[in-house]
Amino acid sequence: MITALDFTIVYVALPEIGRELGFSSADLQWVVSAYAVPFGGFLLLGGRLSDLLGRRRMFVLGMLLYGVASLLGGWPGRPGCSSGRGRCRGWVARC
Repeated sequence: MITALDFTIVYVALPEIGRELGFSSADLQWVVSAYAVPFGGFLLLGGRLSDLLGRRRMFVLGMLLYGVASLLGGWPGRPGCSSGRGRCRGWVARC
């Protein structure tokens, strides 16, 4: 549910992101891809870590890290910085 909501927010905000930060169309695609690729790639790893460390512990850790990554994602910057923060959120969201 959080993932679907997060993608919806990003897609709705893409035109404003591009306008305010001066991103090109290619840069805007990286904003979305920087979240989606790590999320899919680390989903299995998150499941395995949950088996090893406990589901509750991984859930709490994931929520904390996701909150921090979301706060960092709100800071404006260059296209590379923004997509880097998106990769971090995608990696954390798999928890």
